[in-house]
Amino acid sequence: MLRLIEGEISRLSAPEAVARWLPVDIAAAPEGPRRQSWLAGRVMLAANCPSESLQALTYNQHGKPTFARPGAPHFNMSHSGDRIVLAVDDRAPVGVDIEILRPRRAWQRIAADYFCEEESHRLAALPQAEQLLAFWRSWTLREAVLKQRGGSVWQMAALDVSPDALSQQNLFTGWHQSTTAMIAVCAAHPFDLNLSVMTGD
Repeated sequence: MLRLIEGEISRLSAPEAVARWLPVDIAAAPEGPRRQSWLAGRVMLAANCPSESLQALTYNQHGKPTFARPGAPHFNMSHSGDRIVLAVDDRAPVGVDIEILRPRRAWQRIAADYFCEEESHRLAALPQAEQLLAFWRSWTLREAVLKQRGGSVWQMAALDVSPDALSQQNLFTGWHQSTTAMIAVCAAHPFDLNLSVMTGD
């Protein structure tokens, strides 16, 4: 089963939430701008994977964390602004990306650098009012696929995310869009995308 949980970094990293969900020493938390998102992510993992040890996480060459215990659930996280999302899959590796929907003046250049030529042309051919949302949808999808594979953003330009290519690789994707954010999920099996919200209480 694939679970998708969203929360607010500011609430999940608050001292009350940290004290409730992270009773162990949090000396490993980084200082500086990454501290709040790190704490919020650990709180989400502790609450949604209570039988796993957060001290026994391992990391691949691109920094993707996994639980060290054989048979443990797979997970992936993403954050944007004050929003954070956790995907937990009991069956296979999973990837998730969240992006706050916001203006991006240079999106055409970014698409030209990171999307295939055909997709850049397809985005440019859409009505202007639809282009930015379509860009964010393509971006979050690519990030989710790369993260499911344990890859790096530097591999994005070579990524074929057409439905035919993904189906040949037995990858399945889904989106959740609110008025302020886009979330994309990629898994190695079909899934229903049900989003729950964690408040930290």
